Amino acid sequence: MTRRVALITGASSGIGAEFARQLAGRGYDLVLSARRTERLAELGAQLEASRGVRCESLTADLSEETGIASVESRLRSGGIDLLVNNAGFGIGSEFSDANLDGQQAMVSVHVVAPMRLMHAALPSMLERGSGGVINVASLAAFVSLPGNASYSATKAYLMRLSRSVHFEVRGRGVTVQALCPGFTVSEFHDSQARAAQAPRPPRFLMGPASAVVRDSLRAFESGASLCVPGWINKVAYWTAKLGVADAVIPHIVR
Repeated sequence: MTRRVALITGASSGIGAEFARQLAGRGYDLVLSARRTERLAELGAQLEASRGVRCESLTADLSEETGIASVESRLRSGGIDLLVNNAGFGIGSEFSDANLDGQQAMVSVHVVAPMRLMHAALPSMLERGSGGVINVASLAAFVSLPGNASYSATKAYLMRLSRSVHFEVRGRGVTVQALCPGFTVSEFHDSQARAAQAPRPPRFLMGPASAVVRDSLRAFESGASLCVPGWINKVAYWTAKLGVADAVIPHIVR
C-alpha cells in the first residue's frame, strides 16, 4: 500500500515541527523543508526512529528565488498528498523604520512562496482527486496591526488566497485550508521579541503548537476552508469580524 507523503515548509521548529510529528503519527512519510539543515536532519532522524516513517530533508530559504524554485521542483515531481505552507516570520517595527530588505523577504516568504508552491502542488492532486494544502496564516489576517503592518497584510493575502482556491477545488476531492492561529508557544515570538526589543506575549494568551495542529488536521479532514484553533482565538476572530478589533488595536498597539 502506497503511503501518503506530506511536504512541510518551516519544518525545523514550532508549528512546522509539530505538523511533522502529528503527520508522522498518522503514517505520512515526510519531506521536511527549512533553512536549518541540521535541525531538519535531527527531526527527520527522530521521526524515522520513533514512527517508522521515511523523511527527506530539503534545505531552502523561501525568501530567495533559488529556495522557492527547489521546493517548487520537488512538488512538480509528484507524489505529494499534503502541502503545509508554514514558513514565516515577524519583524515587529513601524513600517517607515523597517529595513526594506526585510519587508521584501516577508512578502516572498508569506505571499510569493506559498502561492507558487500551491500552484505547483495542485495539478497532481486534482488529477488524482485527493489531497490538499494547509496554509498557515494568522489571526493577524483579520486586523490592522501597527508595528507589524506587512505581517498582517501578507497573512491577509494568504488567508484570502487559500479560501478562494478552496472554493474553486472543493468539488474535486481537494481541500485548501487557511489556518489562522493566534499567539502560539514557539520560537516565532521569541525571535520577534528580540528583533523588536519588546516583551513576549503573555503566557496565558499562548496556546500549544500541538493543539493548533490537532485542530487544523481535524478541520482539514472535515473539508473546512478556515481553521481558527482554540476558544480564545475564536473570540478574537469574531471580535475582528465585528470590527471591534480595528477600532481598538490601533490605539493600544504602538
